[in-house]
Parts: sequence; structure tokens; C-alpha cells
Amino acid sequence: MDYVVTAGLRPPVDISKLDPLQQEGVVSLLDHQLGRVEGVAGPEAEDIDVLDYRIEVGPDGATVMLAVDAPSLQAAETAAANVVQEVLADSQVLEHWALTHSEVKITEDEFNESLAAAEQNAGEPLSEADARLQAEIEEAFEQAEIPESTSWQQGKETSAEREQLVPSGSEPETEHWRDRLRGLAERLRAFTGAVFGRPEHGDQRAEVAAGALIHAVSVVTDELFYDELALTVNDATADGAVGLLVLEELPPCYQHNYDARFTRSLLLSSAVVATRLTGSFWRVPRCVAESLALRLFVNEARVVLEATELMSWDESEPLFEEFITHACPDRAYEELFTIDSASEEESGGSAEHVESVEQRLRDRGLAFDQWFNRAGDSELGEHPYTA
Repeated sequence: MDYVVTAGLRPPVDISKLDPLQQEGVVSLLDHQLGRVEGVAGPEAEDIDVLDYRIEVGPDGATVMLAVDAPSLQAAETAAANVVQEVLADSQVLEHWALTHSEVKITEDEFNESLAAAEQNAGEPLSEADARLQAEIEEAFEQAEIPESTSWQQGKETSAEREQLVPSGSEPETEHWRDRLRGLAERLRAFTGAVFGRPEHGDQRAEVAAGALIHAVSVVTDELFYDELALTVNDATADGAVGLLVLEELPPCYQHNYDARFTRSLLLSSAVVATRLTGSFWRVPRCVAESLALRLFVNEARVVLEATELMSWDESEPLFEEFITHACPDRAYEELFTIDSASEEESGGSAEHVESVEQRLRDRGLAFDQWFNRAGDSELGEHPYTA
């Protein structure tokens, strides 16, 4: 029989509330992990199929609803608990989260009945039976005090683009983010507000942009750890992986080279760039990997500003274009984004053409095996891991 099991998840005690960006990250992590689950062993070692799932995340935690085909209610609840606990254990980010409960509220047939009735009778009053089912569904989610917002995941692509973090016109949330980012701005010690083309004292747009850049460092760092774990678990490269958060933003011509070790090397380079941003003086990127890390930070900062409705993508462009001009004057790496592929198999071009492209990149220091070479820097040298 099919059951829908409701499982509640709580973050570690040192996390009081999840902000919108953290909520989005938790949804992405859970969706990626649950999307790979097809079945689980029941309490008596029987095979139990996981048919579908739904995820909802709010400030206080998460609720996961799993549709499972199980021989009994107890087996369904136990199997769902095992699935969720395994997902938490397998995630470095969620390993300290706790499962609070796992229980059946309604069967999947009843749930689907309610959905079908809602679609068929949209705008019309619900029947008494449908109203009862809807109340039971709402009660299942109210237990965790999390607003209903997401939809069933099966058959839907995981969003590669970030959705807005706050509803349109949500002024209190927008002002909250404005104050938060302005508070972070002072940590960008390597630059003044003039680097964003806004030299006037106290200009809020420059402050918000600076704070968004600092905030972006934390987001990108978390996402790089997630991508590294995903590639390690699947023994894959970026061209064969689904649901990566950061690596897909790198030059597509070398996607087949982005493996777990590369991601760890990129993490080290991004840490160097992040440290310089908060230092007392700025040193321009010394290699391609550092330039790309800075680019990832800038892109994420612009996403944050747009998602929180503080600045549209077009509005933030001139500010960060001015910033990049100062922070990374050598932008030769941008050529990498204009090349379809540096591998013959993927490009479909002749071997001679591929070799010509690769040689041109090598002459400019842009070939993949040159990304971590810090040319002309004998003072600090190279990290042994990336050498």
C-alpha cells in the first residue's frame, strides 16, 4: 500500500533561525540527496520503494513528505525515517540536523485524490470529503510551523536559477536585507566605496554592493563544498553531474575536467581571494583560478541583490563592472567563456582545430593545467595541493 510519511527536521541548536538564503540552500541539498533515493530496506529487510517526495523549509526547520510503497504503516514510517537519517548523515552541511518525527498522516491515494479534486474544481467550493483531506494535509505541515511553498519534486527539474528570496513588495524583508548587507560592508577593507563608482560619502548603493560581496563569499564557499561532495560521491566530473551549484558557472569548455580534486583546489584559491577582500590592501588575482573565484563572488553578490529586491541585475551591473575593473584589470580569462569546448569529443571539431585552440589558450596562460600557476609570484609561492 502507498503511504505518505511526514518527517520533521530541525537544525542544530546553535542556529536560531534560517534566513531565506539558508532555506534555499537546505531545499537544494535535500532535493539533490532525495532525488537519488529509489528504495530502502524496511524493518524486516523487505524492499520499500520511495515513489515521490515533497520538501518544505522555513525559518525553524524543514518538513519532508515521502510517498512510499510499504506493507504496513509501521514499515512506512520506519523506512522514511531511515531515508531521512541517511540523507542527513551523508551531507556534511546537514549532518548535525535532527529528525524530530516520522509518521503517516494520510495515504498517497488520498493525497492524490485531493490534488486531483483541487485541480478539477479550481475556484469552486470543496466538498466535505475534499475539505477534510485538505485540512489533514495542512495539519501535516502546520506541525512544523512551515508555510506551504514548494511542490512535488518528481517529474520537475531542480531549479538551476535562484528564485526570489522574498515576495514582491515585501518591504520589511527588503529593509532587513539592506541593513544586514550594509552592516557587512565594513568587512570589505581592501576597497573603499569609490571602487563601485560611487565615491560619495555614505552612498547606500555602494555599501549594499560591498556587503553583498562579503555575503556572497559565504554562499559560494558553502556551495563549492556541496559540489565537491556531489562529485566525490558520484565519482563524476561536472559534465556528467546534475544539480551542481557553482561549477556550472565556470567556462564550459573544460567541464569535463572539473572533478572533486579540482573543486578542492578551487576552494583553496577562493579562500585566498576572500581573505584579500577583507585584508588591509588588495592584491590582484595571480592566476586564472583566483580570477574565476572572484567572478563567482561577484555573480553571487548580484544574485543576492536581485533576489532581495535591493537592486535589479541591470542596476548592479555598472557597480560591479567598475569593481572588476579595479580588482581584476587583466580579464583575459573571459575568453574562456567564448569557447564551446576544448575537447575534440565534445566540440565535434577536427583534431587540428582543437589543438589550435588549446595552443592559443596555452600561449595566453589560459590552458586548464595553467589555471593555478601563479606567474611571476615568487614571494608567496604555490599551495602544494594546487601545484
